Amino acid sequence: MAGTDLYPDAPFDPKSERNIFITLTESEIGLSNTITMSKELLEANVFIYLPSKDVTGLIQHNEAILMDVFDYDTKITTTHIIRKDGDKDFKFHGWNTVLQGKHFRTDDTIVFWWDVFHLRLNFKQFMFSFV
Repeated sequence: MAGTDLYPDAPFDPKSERNIFITLTESEIGLSNTITMSKELLEANVFIYLPSKDVTGLIQHNEAILMDVFDYDTKITTTHIIRKDGDKDFKFHGWNTVLQGKHFRTDDTIVFWWDVFHLRLNFKQFMFSFV
């Protein structure tokens, strides 16, 4: 759900230290169902806003959590299943719903940031590749 006049969507702040920049790989475009984010980035920029029991379950017990991901440009929210992938990464399952209608290419850069009021991860395309 997009924000309202009273509670607008948190805009991208290029000066924020909490931004997460992901350069898309070939496996994260096209027919992909997942996008990968590192444990370090999520711990520093997202997990601090989540209930500690959810984070503990995700990290220590390999439990999945649900997270809303908001496309800032199209104002579309999709829900993703987050699962641990090895010791260093997490996979966001449901990425294919974001890819519908998008024309991302390998090496495009996406920026994610946490929306404290709406309790979701916002994103937008930050840089286009010229491949």
